[in-house]
Amino acid sequence: MQEVIRDIPVRTEGELRLHAMVRAVLSPGIWFVLAAQLLLMFMLQWRVPEDAAPLLSMLAIFLTAMALMLFFYLQAGAFQALSQGREALPVGEVIRAGKAVFAAFVWLLLKAGLLFAVVMNVLVLVALLLTGSNLEALTQTLTTYFGPMTGMLAFVFVYWLPLVFVQREFRLLSGLKAALRIAWTRLSHSVFLALMVLVPALAAGFLPADGPILFNALASLISGILGWIAYIYCVDALRQRQPAATDKISV
Repeated sequence: MQEVIRDIPVRTEGELRLHAMVRAVLSPGIWFVLAAQLLLMFMLQWRVPEDAAPLLSMLAIFLTAMALMLFFYLQAGAFQALSQGREALPVGEVIRAGKAVFAAFVWLLLKAGLLFAVVMNVLVLVALLLTGSNLEALTQTLTTYFGPMTGMLAFVFVYWLPLVFVQREFRLLSGLKAALRIAWTRLSHSVFLALMVLVPALAAGFLPADGPILFNALASLISGILGWIAYIYCVDALRQRQPAATDKISV
């Protein structure tokens, strides 16, 4: 892997946090991705009628898949563009940057999703064997706490995606291991990231599942912008670490 030496000024924790907040709020590209996220959320609320023709059902599935792929493309472009510069992110840069990393990003998400599914199935099986409870009751309990659980995972692996795009290294297990190592070395600076990532996920667990869609959209928008602030903060922290700005992740 070719090492890239960057002339990156060393900033204090306060400067890193302030820069992340200002850059996220002033970036049209981030708000564009958040708008796409809300649009996708509204689309997923729609259900095909049970008596609909098979062709309509297939069309709905195709359009949903295409919308999801488009959202992943925009996400990949924003992740990539934010890992390169320091200025506010324009919409055009999001669209241009996604082309180089989209395929690798989707493949990484597929591997991460498969790993998550395997781990969850193993945990469910172990819980069934140890507690003797039935599968339906355990599934209902997991559904109740699924949001906080994923929020905790996002907090623990908060440096994973920033590391992936700063180093352009899309291997899954080695990237997760490196992200954990970095999070451990920066444990004293984790309060800010907990406020940006963990607290919104825990708060979302108290929101009613059948609440008004506009209220859920507002909550999604707030948690989304906080997540992007956390991403920018992690990117800046990684880029000014020495020698981590040129680290190589090994399997």
